[in-house]
Amino acid sequence: MGRKGLGNVEVHGDSIRLRFTFEGKRHVKRLTHAGVPLPPTAANLKFARRLADDVHRKVALGIFNMAETFPSADATTPLTIGSQLDTWLASQRIEFSTKAAYESAIRFWKAGIGDKQLRALRHSQILAVLAGRPDLSGKTINNYVSVLREALELAVTDGLLDTNPAGKIPRARYQKEPPDPFSREEVDRIVSDFEDRHTGQAANMVEFWLWTGLRTSEVFALCWQNVDLASGSVLIAEALVRGVHKDRTKTNVARTVKLNSRALDALQRQRAHTQLAGGEVFNDPRMGKPWIDERAFRRSFWTPTLKRLGIRYRRPYNMRHTYATVMLMAGMNAAFCARQLGHSVEMFHRTYAKWLDGEQNDREMERLEAAIAPKAGTERNTPAKP
Repeated sequence: MGRKGLGNVEVHGDSIRLRFTFEGKRHVKRLTHAGVPLPPTAANLKFARRLADDVHRKVALGIFNMAETFPSADATTPLTIGSQLDTWLASQRIEFSTKAAYESAIRFWKAGIGDKQLRALRHSQILAVLAGRPDLSGKTINNYVSVLREALELAVTDGLLDTNPAGKIPRARYQKEPPDPFSREEVDRIVSDFEDRHTGQAANMVEFWLWTGLRTSEVFALCWQNVDLASGSVLIAEALVRGVHKDRTKTNVARTVKLNSRALDALQRQRAHTQLAGGEVFNDPRMGKPWIDERAFRRSFWTPTLKRLGIRYRRPYNMRHTYATVMLMAGMNAAFCARQLGHSVEMFHRTYAKWLDGEQNDREMERLEAAIAPKAGTERNTPAKP
C-alpha cells in the first residue's frame, strides 16, 4: 500500500493513520468510524489533522487518555450490509404498515448480501442478486432497491462510504395494473350470494362496500359516531391498517361521503347488529369483534364466494374500482366522483381514464367526421376500375 505523510497524519492505502509518541513509545493508530476505516477524503484528512494536533497538545499537557481518544477502534467488527440496513430502519419515522414493507425488503437483501462488508459492496453484486430473482415484478424490484439505496446513502452521509453502490441501479420498467372492476351482473350475483349464505353483517358490509367504494382500511375503521343517517352521509376520518387503528385516512384528509340508496339501506339493516354498542359499524360476525385486517375476510368469506360463483378472482379492493366505474358510466361529474373516493382529481383522471374517455372519444370522432364529410352537392372522385 502506498503511503503519503502529512506531518503526523499518514495516508495508508484507503485509510488514514496517526503517528504520535506517548509515554516514551511510538504509536500508530488507524482512524475508523463504527469499525470501518475512514477513507482519505479532504474532509476526513482535515479532521485527522485536528485530531493529531489535539493528541499532541494533550500529551504535552499530560492529560492524554488513549482509551478515550481511541476506544478499541481497531478491534471493532467491520460493518456489514445487514447491520447498515438495520441502522437505517431504526432511524426511520414511519407508519407500522410502511415498516412492514421495509422489513420485507431488508429480508431480501440480507439473504443475498447481508453478510458482506459494507465497504466491499459493489454495484455488480447488487445486480447479481436482482438477476437471481426473475420472478420479482418491476414494482417489487423498485421498492427493494429504494430501501437499499436509502440505507447506503445514509452510510455515505455518515462518512462510512465514499459513494453509493446502489445509486445508479436503473428503475425496473413495469406497467401498472389497470382497474379491474366487477360487472353489474357479477355485482348482483355476489350480493345475492352473501345475502343467501351470510345473512347479516357480512352481507351488509359487502353491499355497503360495493356502493360506497371506500378503501378496505376505511370500511373496517368506520364507527357509528361518524355516520349521519339523517343526512345520508358518513365521515371518513379513520383507517384500520394491519390491525392498527389510525386517526387519519391514507391521504391524511378527512372527507364526507354521500350515500346512495343501496349503501344507506345496508347501513339501516346493520343498525340492529352493532349500533347499540356504538363502536365500529361492521364486525366479524364469527366472533362479534371488529375486523383486524382483510385476510380474515378474504379467507372465510370473499374467496369462497367468488370460487363458488365461478367469478374470476379479484381482491376486495376491486369493489372500490367497481363503484368508481359505475359512477362514471352513469355520467356523473368526475370531480364529484373523485371527492367521494378521496382521490385528487388528477389521480382520478389518471386511474380511470379509460372510462372517462369512452363516450367522450366517440363524441370527438363524430365531430371529426362532421368536419371531413363531403359537402352537399359534391362527389368524391374515385379511380375507375380497370
